[in-house]
Amino acid sequence: MKKITIFILSSLLSIVSFSQNIATARAQGVGATVSITGVVTNGDELGPIRYIEDGTGGLGLYDPTALAGVVRGDEITVSGTLVDYNGLMEMNPATLTSTISTGNSITPQLITPIQIGELTESELIQIDNVIFNSGGSLFTVGTHDFSSNGETGKIYIRTGSPLENSLIPMGPVTLIGISSQYTFNVPANDGYQILPRDSSDIIPTGNLLFTSGITQSNITTSSFDLSWTTSDSSTTACFYGTTSALGNNLDFGGNTMSHTLSLTSLSDATIYYVQCYSVKGADTAFSNIGVYITASNSSGKIRPYFNHSVDVSYSSGVDAQNISTYFNDTIKAYMDLAQNTLDICVYNASDATIAGAINDAHNRGVQVRYIADDDVVNSMISSLDPNIPVVYRDNSVAGIMHNKFIIVDANSTNNSWVMGGSTNWTNPSNLFNDYNNIIFIQDKSIAQAYTTEFNEMWGGVFGSNKEDNTPHLFNVNGTDVEVYFSPSDQTTSHILQFIHNVDYSLEFGLLSFTRDDIGSSIIDKEGEFGVNIRGIIEMQNGTGSEYDNLINGGVNVRSHMGVTHSFHHKYAIADVGVSASDPTVLTGSHNWSSNAENSSDENTIIIHDQTIANIYLQEFEKRWGELISTNINEISDLKIKIFPNPSLGKVSVITKSMIDIINIYDIEGKFVQSTTSNNFEILSSGVYFIKITLDNGNYTIRKLIIQ
Repeated sequence: MKKITIFILSSLLSIVSFSQNIATARAQGVGATVSITGVVTNGDELGPIRYIEDGTGGLGLYDPTALAGVVRGDEITVSGTLVDYNGLMEMNPATLTSTISTGNSITPQLITPIQIGELTESELIQIDNVIFNSGGSLFTVGTHDFSSNGETGKIYIRTGSPLENSLIPMGPVTLIGISSQYTFNVPANDGYQILPRDSSDIIPTGNLLFTSGITQSNITTSSFDLSWTTSDSSTTACFYGTTSALGNNLDFGGNTMSHTLSLTSLSDATIYYVQCYSVKGADTAFSNIGVYITASNSSGKIRPYFNHSVDVSYSSGVDAQNISTYFNDTIKAYMDLAQNTLDICVYNASDATIAGAINDAHNRGVQVRYIADDDVVNSMISSLDPNIPVVYRDNSVAGIMHNKFIIVDANSTNNSWVMGGSTNWTNPSNLFNDYNNIIFIQDKSIAQAYTTEFNEMWGGVFGSNKEDNTPHLFNVNGTDVEVYFSPSDQTTSHILQFIHNVDYSLEFGLLSFTRDDIGSSIIDKEGEFGVNIRGIIEMQNGTGSEYDNLINGGVNVRSHMGVTHSFHHKYAIADVGVSASDPTVLTGSHNWSSNAENSSDENTIIIHDQTIANIYLQEFEKRWGELISTNINEISDLKIKIFPNPSLGKVSVITKSMIDIINIYDIEGKFVQSTTSNNFEILSSGVYFIKITLDNGNYTIRKLIIQ
């Protein structure tokens, strides 16, 4: 009996231990149950997670219910079990034992980017002399790269962050945030990132500040204008050159808050690197080095093609081209134009006709280069001449090489062609069966931008390791065109801007649509007077998880489920037929997903042209008419409605069926709470998944936004 008593006592002591410092608690490792005391360094600006530290170390705490009322500066005692969540050690669940005091402050630990790691995990840190790679653009959801004294790092902006969609500073700042980690790799030796909490964590080091990004306009073959604003009246100047070393200085002087300078006597279809700056007394504000390009003397021909029937009754004068069984022949025909270079970048390929065209180009002396993804079969590559060099994306890097583009004679004025669109070269699936588009543009400037992106990947740099190093705005024979590459160019922010600019109509067709921010933007636009929105999504769930969110928001969206062959497009059309607005089409390889935004190699083309927008409309109308209309007042076959959505916290589930249980999970899939009532409340803002199970065992999962 004595031995049994000792065993029980020792077990209890291992479970309910006395409060210990955080470093000692962390040292016990995953699976240990510990009790710690420290000061909380964040509130709900980072979501339901809380970070705590005590001078010896830091730790993440996760329990949305127990910690809902905990705010920055609270000194608390918590107990719970240590777990590993994608590389981050955290306490989950966490039991709040007591709140000792409030209003405490933690002095951030001054480190350099290379020191972000296990030794600083979950601690409040500070890095000086930080320069963001994308200064002048916006803090969109996801990671953003920075440098500091030759070292590099990343910050992460979550959905709903106070920093979301705010201007990224141009010039040196002091960066404060929580050192964290998020990775799927084993061992978890990467994915380190800083989590700034709000604008007070990003502190400019000078008094004179840029208050806008750099805007390019009036692009010609020999010139373009750059404009920006500053916080105080100052001079207008820049450094520029054809390499990132710059070399030339242009100083207009003056004293203004609104700056515009013209770069003239430039070469056509040439990339220029420019750093703008303004001077006020002894204070100078610098922009990041931007990449811009002059217009070319090319024809500017733009030719879209589709592999299924179109509805030319909607044509405004130029009929859309359905080339059906000739997709491979068309790609071959453009490859046959190559005289000097042929660069190929395609996710997956299995077509013999295209393989023959590549071999033919090689045999006639064309320099051929090929980039592929090593995660798929790519059976066509085995039939290529073995002397054709092929670079594969290493699958150890998160994401995939998902591009589908070619570049023909990039340095030729009249024979440079770029092909983009949604089509893999798989026979028969993507080339002939699945619904797809390809688009060809004859423009040397566009070809130069794609070549820059190609060369970066050719050098072995893929995914989140790439830089935003290409021009984005082009004058293609009088047509404004934008080009973005993922994940370096914050493509989602430009999709959001595309939607924001809609005045009258928006049509979209997508294989995958999982981004909440884009879905919410469409719902907001639907609420504007006079705006008509229609959309086609391949799935109603999984890769089409925004479908129900859109339906619940009143958007007229139709599912392609049940139709033979997949709807593989990734396009959107804005204000087609309204010349007084800005008729625009967006296409490429980029699905509206977080993988496309944050990890996969993608390209997106935005063309501001009524004719091209109308051509894509002819494809959309054909598919729209083939689909059965969806009742926008219903959510799936279960006829369940969540109201209101978005909500301020109190939610009702409206259904005639009997509910067995409702389980609520956060955006990361972690369980939050459950209820058997049709009416419930969620205290913390954020995005949630609501699993509603009926008494017959049927269930549905819906998305809920708490504001």
